[in-house]
Amino acid sequence: MIEKAVFLLREAHVSRGAVIRALAEYFPGTAFDDRTRCVYEAWDQVHQGAPALPSVPSELSQARTFAAAHERHGFSD
Repeated sequence: MIEKAVFLLREAHVSRGAVIRALAEYFPGTAFDDRTRCVYEAWDQVHQGAPALPSVPSELSQARTFAAAHERHGFSD
């Protein structure tokens, strides 16, 4: 959960409050206090120069997977 919070803070530039709310959607059933603690730990990592988490390329970066997702969600050109 901390890794997701670090990603949202560092890469998506989301506010701490928004990250707390987003973690509730990513990890349903987690307590507000647990999500808040994780966000504060992630904030410390992001702003105290902790090494960045290794990024993993999205599956959507492959044309085959992107086309399948495009069809599955009903997007049209």
